Amino acid sequence: MAYNMDSSFGKFFYLSSFAVGSFIVKSLFDQYGTLPLHLFYSSIEVHSYDEAYNYLMYWLTKQRFNENKRHLIASTSLTSGQPDWFHEKENEDGSADDFDQEDTIDDAKWRASFANTRPLLWMPSTGTHWFKFMGRHLALTREVEEHNNMMYTRTEKLRISCLGWDSSTLKQLMLEARVEFSQKEQGKTVIYRGSKRAFDNEFTWTRSISRPARPLSTVLLEEDEKHAFLQDVQQYLHPATMRWYSDRGIPYRRGYLFYGPPGTGKSSLAFAAAGFLGLNVYILNLNSQQLTEDALAQLFQDLPRRCLVLLEDIDSNEVTNRRTAEAQKKRKGKSSLSLSALLNIIDGVAAQEGRALIMTTNHHEHLDPALIRPGRVDYQLEFKLASRYLARQMFQNIFHEPQTNIDTNYDSHPTEVAPVSELKKMSDHSSCVWDSSSSLASDIEELATAFSEKLPEYTFSPAEIQGFLLRHKSSPESAVASVEAWVDKTLDEKEQRGLEEVQDSEEKDDKSDEDREESANNESDSDQESAEDDGTDQINMRVQ
Repeated sequence: MAYNMDSSFGKFFYLSSFAVGSFIVKSLFDQYGTLPLHLFYSSIEVHSYDEAYNYLMYWLTKQRFNENKRHLIASTSLTSGQPDWFHEKENEDGSADDFDQEDTIDDAKWRASFANTRPLLWMPSTGTHWFKFMGRHLALTREVEEHNNMMYTRTEKLRISCLGWDSSTLKQLMLEARVEFSQKEQGKTVIYRGSKRAFDNEFTWTRSISRPARPLSTVLLEEDEKHAFLQDVQQYLHPATMRWYSDRGIPYRRGYLFYGPPGTGKSSLAFAAAGFLGLNVYILNLNSQQLTEDALAQLFQDLPRRCLVLLEDIDSNEVTNRRTAEAQKKRKGKSSLSLSALLNIIDGVAAQEGRALIMTTNHHEHLDPALIRPGRVDYQLEFKLASRYLARQMFQNIFHEPQTNIDTNYDSHPTEVAPVSELKKMSDHSSCVWDSSSSLASDIEELATAFSEKLPEYTFSPAEIQGFLLRHKSSPESAVASVEAWVDKTLDEKEQRGLEEVQDSEEKDDKSDEDREESANNESDSDQESAEDDGTDQINMRVQ
């Protein structure tokens, strides 16, 4: 009997203890359960406005574990807000999945339409997804961040986590993602633009687009001038040059000014140089009304050590124009930037070092001398209208037979200084060349010479000549036969536009003279009325 009692008491005690313990554990978990969880796992967070987000998302689109997921996001929209690399042709891995395996629609028209659509990219949806990496189970959490200040602003946060305190696996994943993304970018020039973020109104460098590196030979400039510039910027970016500057107490900065008429290849050379040297391009528009001095300073502070900063058409910005009384009057209230602030940011005590600054302008005579003095602009390069030599080169570039195999062996050491002869060799290898087995090559040379002789020198920009050649790209003979008529027509149109501009200018001057005369008359009338009022007051005082 005692045994039974003891046994019953033991069961009762066990059940009571279990119930009380469960209640206590539940209460503690309800109150504190979410607090100590971070002690048991490691994690890395990445926000969508950071460059690392591109690394991780690109890596995720390449993983096969997406095929087994039940909740995915399909992205094809041009306005989806995804980076440009989401829609590159090389991302079409597995695009055959878009076709029905038992395809019964044998319609060439439908297939042509389908080929013009962007490929479907499969990405994990919002929420938590599990996958294995290097033998460990990892969790990927994709969250949407809401911002109260902007109704339609949407940013994302990615979190990868694993159990344990060792985060080396997560770091290895991020490193692998960065390496894969960098390999995809080889042979391309990535362009960033300074813009304001919608969710916090902060200016930052935003990835705009990546494009294939432009071959140097496609930049139409006198060869000696082109290679002299390339050798200068290449020597500046050499690691030994930075030490040389530092040992002598010279700020490690270099500025370049490209000036000349529109359409002469100023921006083209900047992009080609960036591609040749393996640099990213950072473009900034100084005309933005929202760009403040603090924002500009922050943008320059955020620049990487080795990059190319491009300020296009700086003559169109009133801040950089000559500081005349009329310019100051026009500038007032139109921009939150001042010239002194811009100069301090470019080469002040706190200015960023290691970047190459290129400014382009159509009218360098309009620029304030303080902006282009030595120390801020160390190298000036003039771009002229097309000579017959350049016209001949353009004709050959348009009509010769291309070679698709591009020699890029030199890209592994883009900042090592090369002699001019080596630069010329690399320029030739990085471009299209004639097919030596084709008899067309010799014919093209003769046609190119005939074409250039029919063009007046230093009259047309390379962009104008290229536009004409593209209209005849299927027939070099037609281009040669039509060029004289095009020259006469274009010159007549330019003369007519010039007359209209002169007439408009004269009308503006006449109106300005009338406004000044009217203003002077108004001032005279006002002075006369004031004098009459003064005389009346004096008479009244005498009467009193």
